[in-house]
Amino acid sequence: MIKSLLVPVDSSKYARSALEHALDLAQTYEARITGLYVLDIRFLEMPPYLELSDTFEHIPSTIVPLDMLERYREKSERVLDRFRERLEKAGLFAEGITEEGVPSQVIADVGKSHDLIVMGKRGEHAKWGRDLLGSTAESVVRRSGTPVLLAETAPHRIETMFVMFDGSVPATRALKLAADLAVHLSAKLKVFTADDDPERGENIRREASSYLRGLEVRATYELQTGSASKAAIALLQEHPADLVVAGMRGHSALHDLILGSTAEHVMRSVPLPVLLVP
Repeated sequence: MIKSLLVPVDSSKYARSALEHALDLAQTYEARITGLYVLDIRFLEMPPYLELSDTFEHIPSTIVPLDMLERYREKSERVLDRFRERLEKAGLFAEGITEEGVPSQVIADVGKSHDLIVMGKRGEHAKWGRDLLGSTAESVVRRSGTPVLLAETAPHRIETMFVMFDGSVPATRALKLAADLAVHLSAKLKVFTADDDPERGENIRREASSYLRGLEVRATYELQTGSASKAAIALLQEHPADLVVAGMRGHSALHDLILGSTAEHVMRSVPLPVLLVP
């Protein structure tokens, strides 16, 4: 059951999409939403090379304006004001907070007191980076003990979920959360398992089926051998889902889909929202 959601906010289209996902979930679950703006203290620190300016005169000395933090605070209030206006328009109570620190650390720490973190895959500096996943989003996923939903730029209602299941503890938690979402959102599940051992893979599939059988959930199952990443990409390209759900840690190749080098390949190939469960 989702009773509280944390939504890190900034001025990016990813953050706006994340908020729309959070609004849909909050209205469905009657949950509270907290908006979080993080003042990134790294932008206020003097670059280390500046200490060489006395030795190398061609390197100009830069003085960080004393009112820089105040300007960041003013920006945070503008962003949070828009957050509050959107929630009030949706008829929900709006709570917005500002914290200072390294964004990924702050988000993960504040997220401990919430049931779900909903944030964009990228932030407001996305245009300066070439990676599909932003460094903050990836770091939050690695740090968080709370499920994290990473949103794409275009929000849409969740009607079909692609659940990657390898029988691990986090994957089981992910399956349970996906089932709860399916019940509340009237969505259907496609449970995907890949294992080089067909018999073991079938046992894992049966485990998922056994859990879902007693619930009011529409579910189909896909069991394949070989490369989990290639199979998942092919399936999602042929039959796109609205949300990919997986455990943050696993004991099979599915783990690489999320946090390893395979993750970037999968995300580039199938740009979909992803829900990761610890």
